[in-house]
Amino acid sequence: MTYSINNLLNGAQTIANSVFGKQNEYHLQFNNEDDGLWYVDFPNWPFDHHNLLMVAGADELCDFLSDDGKTTRVDVIPSSKRKDLPGYAELVQGEHSLTGGSFYTVNGLPGFDREIWLCPVTLFVLGRYPKYMYIKKSQIN
Repeated sequence: MTYSINNLLNGAQTIANSVFGKQNEYHLQFNNEDDGLWYVDFPNWPFDHHNLLMVAGADELCDFLSDDGKTTRVDVIPSSKRKDLPGYAELVQGEHSLTGGSFYTVNGLPGFDREIWLCPVTLFVLGRYPKYMYIKKSQIN
């Protein structure tokens, strides 16, 4: 797809807001859309919608955490250091590259025992590929 200068400027602004607006905790929503696939709900995404697609295990994690098969809401705490957070599953970063995404091993989530891959959209959402991520089902609706 070809992007206009405005698309690229909007994308750069979105990245800047993510990088400079880092939070201690994120409340993310994922939706299983009409095509049967999971997408991160990221308002004002300036690029193609398919870039928000969850694949390579992240989609299976969305299925696993969803109560209704249509929506998954999670609280995410990114960290550069290991933490002891009762009630949270731990994702530990493995192989990664700036443009190639990041692999994570999921620990502490009984019944889910596979690695997941998160694409570079993670840089827009979290502003980085954290060494550790702690996730749990969100109580916020």
